[in-house]
Formats: sequence, structure tokens, C-alpha cells
Amino acid sequence: MRKSNLEPAAKRVARIKAAASKPVPRSLAPEDRYDANIDHILRSAAAVFAEKSFGLASIRDIAARARISFPRIYYYLRNKEELLYLISRRAFEQLVASAENQLSETDDHEERLRIFIRSHLEYHMGNLAEMKVLVREADSLKGRYSTDIARLKREYSRICRRLLESYATSRGKTLDREQARILTSLLFGAMNWFYTWYDPARDYDQRSRIMDECFRIVAGSIASH
Repeated sequence: MRKSNLEPAAKRVARIKAAASKPVPRSLAPEDRYDANIDHILRSAAAVFAEKSFGLASIRDIAARARISFPRIYYYLRNKEELLYLISRRAFEQLVASAENQLSETDDHEERLRIFIRSHLEYHMGNLAEMKVLVREADSLKGRYSTDIARLKREYSRICRRLLESYATSRGKTLDREQARILTSLLFGAMNWFYTWYDPARDYDQRSRIMDECFRIVAGSIASH
């Protein structure tokens, strides 16, 4: 059955496969080529939104970046807001999946908190445009798109908060609800502000130190309670 842009966005984002930073080879099967084309468009849209902002970017800008004709892009996606929604949704789903997969490898509370920080920052380093869009533009979404992204954000934040609470307990400390909320927000503030100063050429070799410093921010605060 021929695919069309009437397929629900939430279903389509779940089908997007590994990232394609180059135009999609015609040798791929039609099913894989369709998925890879969407991925390529989302990557291109993220780059344009990161450069120009969601409000100033146009579908024509995105089509030009993706090297796809302006009318053709509507075969894959409905509008600019859906592009922002799919970029945001995919980023949160990948962040959650990466964290959960790595956290399953250990029961040590300190190591689990370090893993979460490392997973978040590694994703950030590898997807600077997507993270810039996620942090800066997610509030531009409305209606059901906004509701769904807010749900994913809460799910991801809940993972972080529980890790902080477990780490505190392992150190003989107790975080009340407000302390846990504040520490979670402070940690995300430190990690998500990353895109404003991170320079791969200068900072990539310092990535372990950056992750350690983020851990010390919250570990030191917990120790002082």
C-alpha cells in the first residue's frame, strides 16, 4: 500500500531508522528508503531550526538543506510544526532508551547516576542541533503535540529524579520532594546549557572531565544536606 503523509506522526517517528546524514541511496528497498528519507529530512530540519529558530525557518529552507523538492517534502510530512514535534519526540525517545539500556548494567547507585549524566551528554555531543532545538524550541508546540512532548519530558525527568533520590539514600541522605525537584532541574540546566559553549574541536577531549563536573554539582549538593 502506498505510504502517504496521512500516517499518524507518532507512528511514523517510531519507524524512523538509523540516521542518514547523506541523500538516501536508491539501491535501498522502498520501505527503508521511505524511513531513511524522513530521517534525513528531520536531520536537515533540526540543523535549520538550530541556525534560524523555528519561527524564522521555512519549509523551503528545510527542503533546500535536505536537497529535496519543495512539493516533494509534503509527501513525507504535513507541516513545520510536525517536523518540530518529530525531532523532539525522537530525541526524548532516544534519550530514554539509551539511559535505560545502560542503567540495566549495574545496581551501584553512584555509577547509575554517572551513567545517566554520561548518556545525556554523549547524546548531546552527537546531536548538537537536535538538542539545541529540543531545549530552545519545544515550547513552540501546541495542542496534542505539546502534550505528548511534555509527557516524554516528565518521563525522562522522572528517571533522573529517582536516580538522585537513590544516590542520596545510598549516602545516608534523604531528599524531600522539593529538594529532588530542584536538584533535577539544576542538573538538567547544567547539561542542557551545554550547547551554548561546547566546541568539539576544543572540548571533545575534555568530555570525561565535563561529565565528572556535572556529577560533582549534584553529589556535592547532596553531601551538604
